[in-house]
Amino acid sequence: MDHKFCIRLYIFCGNLIVSDPLIQVNQAQRGLIYSCSVNQGTCSSLKINVPSEAVNMSLGLSMVQDPQSSKVAICGPTIPKKCVSVTNYRGMCFIRENSVFKAPVPHSKYRDCLGQIDIAFLLDGSGSVGSNNFITMKIFVTNMIKRFTERNVQFAIAQYSSGCVIHYNFNQLKIQDSIWESKVTNIQYQYGGSTMTATAISKLVSNLFTPNGGARPSANKILLVITDGESHDRSLLTQASSKANKKNIKRFAIGVGNAFNSDTARRELETIASLPTDNHVFRVNDFDALENIHEKLKENIIAIEGTQTSGDSSRMEFAQDGFSAAFTSNTDMIMTAVGAFQWKGGYQLYKPSDISDDFQAGSEQDSYLGYSLATATMSGAKYAVMGAPRHKHKGQVTVSKIDRSDVKQLDPPKPQIGSYFGAEVCVVDLNNDSNTDLLLVSAPTYIESDREGIVFVYIFTRQSKLIFSDTLVGMAGQRGRFGSSLASPADLNGDGFMDVLIGAPLEEDGQGSIYIFNGRDGAINSKYSQRIVGSSVRPGLRFFGISLSQSSLDQSQDKLPDIAVGSKGAVLLLRSRPIMLLETKVTYNPTKIPTSETDQSLENTMKVCFTMRPYRHRIRDLSTNINYTIMLDAKRQKYRANFSPENRLLSNVLKIGLNAETCGSHRFFIDAFSEDALNPVSNQLMFTFEGLPSRSMQNIKPILLPEIKTTTDHNLDFEINCGHDDICVDDLRMDFNFSGSTNIEVGIMQELNLTVFVENRGENSYNTLFTLKYPFGLSYRRFTSKQGRVECVSLDSEQRGSFGETTCHISKPILKGNAQAVFLITYSINKESTFDQSVTFTAQINSGNDQHSQTSQLFRQKSIGVKYAISIALIRHEDSSLHINFTAQKNDLAKPVKQILKVENDFRELTFKVFIRVPVILGDKFIWTDKNIEIPDCVKQRDERPIVTNFVEVIKKDRVVNCSVAVCAVFSCDVNLIKNESKLYYISGNVSSGWIEQTGLRAAVFELVSSASLEYDESKYIFFSSDSQHTAPSLQINTQVEVYEEVNLTKEIIGGVIGGLAVLTAAFYKSNVPTPEQRVRRLSADVTEPSPAAYSVTMYGLWGTFPHFTCGATTLIWSGHQNIQ
Repeated sequence: MDHKFCIRLYIFCGNLIVSDPLIQVNQAQRGLIYSCSVNQGTCSSLKINVPSEAVNMSLGLSMVQDPQSSKVAICGPTIPKKCVSVTNYRGMCFIRENSVFKAPVPHSKYRDCLGQIDIAFLLDGSGSVGSNNFITMKIFVTNMIKRFTERNVQFAIAQYSSGCVIHYNFNQLKIQDSIWESKVTNIQYQYGGSTMTATAISKLVSNLFTPNGGARPSANKILLVITDGESHDRSLLTQASSKANKKNIKRFAIGVGNAFNSDTARRELETIASLPTDNHVFRVNDFDALENIHEKLKENIIAIEGTQTSGDSSRMEFAQDGFSAAFTSNTDMIMTAVGAFQWKGGYQLYKPSDISDDFQAGSEQDSYLGYSLATATMSGAKYAVMGAPRHKHKGQVTVSKIDRSDVKQLDPPKPQIGSYFGAEVCVVDLNNDSNTDLLLVSAPTYIESDREGIVFVYIFTRQSKLIFSDTLVGMAGQRGRFGSSLASPADLNGDGFMDVLIGAPLEEDGQGSIYIFNGRDGAINSKYSQRIVGSSVRPGLRFFGISLSQSSLDQSQDKLPDIAVGSKGAVLLLRSRPIMLLETKVTYNPTKIPTSETDQSLENTMKVCFTMRPYRHRIRDLSTNINYTIMLDAKRQKYRANFSPENRLLSNVLKIGLNAETCGSHRFFIDAFSEDALNPVSNQLMFTFEGLPSRSMQNIKPILLPEIKTTTDHNLDFEINCGHDDICVDDLRMDFNFSGSTNIEVGIMQELNLTVFVENRGENSYNTLFTLKYPFGLSYRRFTSKQGRVECVSLDSEQRGSFGETTCHISKPILKGNAQAVFLITYSINKESTFDQSVTFTAQINSGNDQHSQTSQLFRQKSIGVKYAISIALIRHEDSSLHINFTAQKNDLAKPVKQILKVENDFRELTFKVFIRVPVILGDKFIWTDKNIEIPDCVKQRDERPIVTNFVEVIKKDRVVNCSVAVCAVFSCDVNLIKNESKLYYISGNVSSGWIEQTGLRAAVFELVSSASLEYDESKYIFFSSDSQHTAPSLQINTQVEVYEEVNLTKEIIGGVIGGLAVLTAAFYKSNVPTPEQRVRRLSADVTEPSPAAYSVTMYGLWGTFPHFTCGATTLIWSGHQNIQ
């Protein structure tokens, strides 16, 4: 047999459980599970009682182990079930507990074939339908049939008006027949007649839904009635429906047109349809709108099918239950089904011998939700983490509590089509406190210019939020599906933090490799500590790293974790090697190079010593070979020292054991260079660590801690001559300050400048060296000399708790007496850095002089406070009320008002308070009708009294109602926002008009002003603003309240009409007084051909101008404005 494993593997009771899901054992069996003995190196297949219907299930395609117990679930998700029109694919899992396999989950009858359905269409052919609409109905029927072609469904079609014609019974319309569409098209419209709906239903019940009509006894029976009006045999509908109910015929009534707007017609549809009517009655405006109900109608029909609730069966044909699985407790487990709901995927929670929950489907077709699965824990709550690598072709990960609350969707931080983001997920508990710290998500086909595959790291916060943190990548130049497998099995390097394994099975032309990334406090190191290539483990391996053990064992009993790695046809157990510390020491004899003798070479002896100690383990029987090379005066091309003429290199080997210093001595010679008696001879030591097999530990070999430097420099200094006593005593004075800064303002200050002062008040100081230790989070940028000659280098701290170090040579090689140096050291401040409330800088100055004056000031330590920039925006939301108005002297009016405050956090996560002040009482009147106004998520404090008592005068002048003139309700709101998060606060209610009368104003526009302000820990934070004041913002939320007088125009209109008539009369009289015959003729002309424009006038009354009056014949029409001021 051609073994394909290892697809999945787990360590179980000291053995390896290994799956080979693609091996074809026989025609009906695919997949084997092996138990591999670590001690013997042999594997034997496990006996699992697989049900007979579980054919070719790919057993072991997914396996999961419960970390809290000895349970292992082994799943096979590809069980085919041949149905009439489609082959279903389901799956099942077998749980092994105490070496015994239990009954499969879910039970074998779950996900059975879809049931039979017989669907009959009853079409209205009455005269009101019309030929065009009848054609539309036939198109609707054709499209409905097409939606069921992949199911076990039969169809029949009948038409009714005065009578009922069965065009095709269930035997006559076969969708397997290529001409079925033309049969539907050729149905002729009956052209007229009455609408005998009940009679037609009864005929179909008696003549169609029978064996002679082709109906199947076990099929679900469906009748779709399409009608455009009320029936003429309404009295028989109840009887017809009862007959249908007795045969279990489910009926759908589709009413078309406006005829069903009446209650009687609607009740008729409800009588025709089955219960509940909400699912069985459809109404559309016209026949063209039938196309809009296809999908809903199909869903409701499928829901009747009976094999699953809520219509699940229609979408679980290719579910592949158990594609991934995970235990959520000692008894419960989750199984995913990537093929469910048109490959949306999803999951289901199972309890022993029971399905405890409805299937939870994904949201996007073809997304494969559940392709990967892991469970995370935070504060006792369990979360399901599921990958959907084909979501919108880019991938997505869904994280939710097991009860489906608190759902989060993670889109790829670096989206790329086809990257398969979510192919693998892995949770990491760095410190083993039972809370998940990190989530790893792989995208193994993510393509970059020089590599393939990437892993994204998310931080799982204590607030159960996921924050993207970092990316992990493999070696450049390899395209090997990095991230095809993920695991966090153990603390491999013994530093107290769990480490991470990542497989890249296609690297090295398919030989494969794995990477080890070490954990640290709160994160994973982004640079891998070790890469293990399959060919280095055993030649000929293929796809090494295709699977990884999720836990470790100690096969060798050496207190070091061992891990298992799968490849094609083999499982490899990799032992952890003991990690060693190595201390290197180099001494010289004599300790300095004398400068008095300059005529001949000087002899010196270098003693090189190594001491090996264990790193967090207690193994004793360990040794190593140290192969070292010495290069004399390594920093010079023209060297001043040699072991033999023109040779400055020497190599040697030392075998060293544990905790014992082992040394080698080497004689060399130094040329005399009187002109260079200050610069030391810098000798470089390079070594390699070759661990030797330990007989007592099964030939395990120790390795060196990667952080240990294997190349070091060791200086040999020259003597310094200082006068007659040969002793130079310098008097160094050193100090520094923070160049005027009182705090490090993270997020505001980009740089911190330290001003350093150095002075020598004594004799010459040789190789004067200033050293400054600065905190983690600052990055050295530059130095600037203000006085003297200064050269600085710096090494930033790489981990919290350690310090960076800046070293500066002052006037090298000699700082003369009474000389000074002043210089600036500049550090950049990362806006994401975090510090203690204050940080300490430690400065020290030293020199090559053997003695220093007692008055020297060689050490300084100073601290500076730290504040973090915050940026909180208080914004008046656009949905806030802008304006309301009231009529004067009406004190019982109320208008709804919303004042909405939006609080946005632009920087780091922050907890603070927002205080909202709302004017509620003016004088002795309540402004809001609700006397106890509340703001959600806020706590009401004691009301604030106004600062002025003569509020009437102030309001008449300013027209502003705020907390200076009104009693204000004060609300305290505790806010916690992460970066770029916002929150809304609603001040809502009805504003009364009763308080306006106190102002004495009958026409005015007031500003009703609520205000908001911030409160935060000013000892820790500083507000970021464009000005130098860094003042926290406040906000006023205004709503205009307008009051106006109601105008009474009665007198003005009457006066204007009378005055206008008088003017008109005088005008007629003066122009020409007509004879009675002329009056009659003119009046007749006015009535038959009125011309109002000829008599347009502007009328004047007692109170001003009233435009737009027109006078035609004897009618006056007012078309002016209602309010005139």
